[in-house]
This record gives sequence, structure tokens and C-alpha cells, in this order.
Amino acid sequence: MKIINEIFVKYKGEIAIVEKSDLQDIKILRKGINLSRKCLNEFSKLVRNHKFESKKNEIKFFKELKPEVEGRLHFFKKAHKFMLAFPNTSNSLKRKSITAEMQKLNFRECKHQDFLSYYRSNQKKLDHIYFIRGVSQLELFLDFSNQFIDPEFNTSHDFLVTKIIAQDLQIEFYKKQLQELKKKKFNNKQVKEKSNVLNDLQWTGTKTELTELLYALNATGVLKNGEAEMKKLVEICKELFNLDLGNIYKTYGEIKAREKEPTKFLDLMKIRLLQKMQTK
Repeated sequence: MKIINEIFVKYKGEIAIVEKSDLQDIKILRKGINLSRKCLNEFSKLVRNHKFESKKNEIKFFKELKPEVEGRLHFFKKAHKFMLAFPNTSNSLKRKSITAEMQKLNFRECKHQDFLSYYRSNQKKLDHIYFIRGVSQLELFLDFSNQFIDPEFNTSHDFLVTKIIAQDLQIEFYKKQLQELKKKKFNNKQVKEKSNVLNDLQWTGTKTELTELLYALNATGVLKNGEAEMKKLVEICKELFNLDLGNIYKTYGEIKAREKEPTKFLDLMKIRLLQKMQTK
């Protein structure tokens, strides 16, 4: 049915925006749940009230379209539940919590290996059995104890595809969580190391002298070819020397207004450097 494809394309566009957002945000996860549930409801109404044009279309719907949406619904619900219970403690405990969830998923993947292999290798020879409604004899081999089977909206195996897609999304979600924790650990280490390096570094000259130096460096083009923003240089000095230069533009104006020795600090730097070079 053409309308099913249109609904699916619209859903994929909307859900793509959600998936690119911060999936640690509860509100974002709820949006994913609502969009997926809405799409499934629309699918359900159409499938109950209209017939598929061909078996090929029916197979495509139950093998690809419906599981794509339902799999994401299951993923967003699992992720939502996980984030609500996620410990707001040390990174070590957070890693343990994520690892425990990933181990559960790996254990579940051990079930239905034959079908898992069939699906992952993109085989099609049994699609007419797995993804056509009314083929019920295979339900004896599947565990649907926790799933209500609606014969008008389920085949014997479409829910297994749903579980596979949901599990793949969960694994990717947990991997990203671990990467974020690793990144935070690295950044914290960098900040600590940087703090130790700058611990004894301080500017012992005047603020006016430092301002003169900054403008000279920028004027010579050695900082971003002379296009460095002075505000940024002020922030760097604040970080390096723990020194607030205040209104640097006012200070620069005072330097320009000097009647004698407008580059007093730079001149002094040249004299001292020459003296050092002459010292054996």
C-alpha cells in the first residue's frame, strides 16, 4: 500500500532527528516512544482495513517496515527505563551498570541462532513462511509467552526481527555511553595535568605590560596571521596566569596615548634579551 510507505518515510525522517539528539535526555527518549507508537497505530489501522496488493508487499511490511518501527519503540522504552534508573554516582559504577546491561543482551542473542543467521545474512527463501500471516505452525518453536499475538498484525517471526533491531540499537546506545564516560575520564585527566603544569606559572609584570605584549604579538601576525580576537587572548591569559586583564581596549588606548616611549615594555624586552645574549 502506497500510504504505508508514505507513513514510513515520514516516520524515518522524524525519528532520524530524534536519534541524532542527546539520547541521554529523558524528553528525547519519550519523543522517540511517542513517534514510534503513533506510526505503529497507523500501520495497525491500515493493515486491518486493507489488503496488501501482493505477498511480496506483505513480506516487505512484516520483515522490514513494521520491525523497523516496533524495534525502535522497544529500544526507546528500554533506554528510557535505563536512564531513569542510571546511577548518578562515580564513573566506575556507571560503567558497571552499562556493562551489566550489555551482558544481558549478549546472553539473549544466544536464542534463535538459526533465524538470527538467516536474517543477518539477508536470506529470502523462507520469507513466505516467516513473514506471511496465517502460517501458524512455526509458533510452536518460538517463545511468545510475554507477547500477545494478534493474527491480523503479526506473523510467526516479525517480532523476532523487532527484537534483533531493538537489541542492535541498545548495544550501540550502551557503547556510546561507555565512550562518553571514557571521554570524560580523559578530559578530567587533561584538566588535572594542565592544572599541575600551570600551578607555579604567574605573570609578575604589570597588566599594562602584558597588554602591550599581546597587541604586539597580534600585530606581527604570529597569532592566527594577526586575526586572533583580543577577547580570546585575554581569556587565554586568564587561564594561563590566573590574571584578569580587565578592559584591555582601554589599556591599549592609554598605551597609544603615551607621548614618550609608546612601546616601553617591548623596548625593555629587547634590551634585556641583548644583555642576556652578551652574558657568558
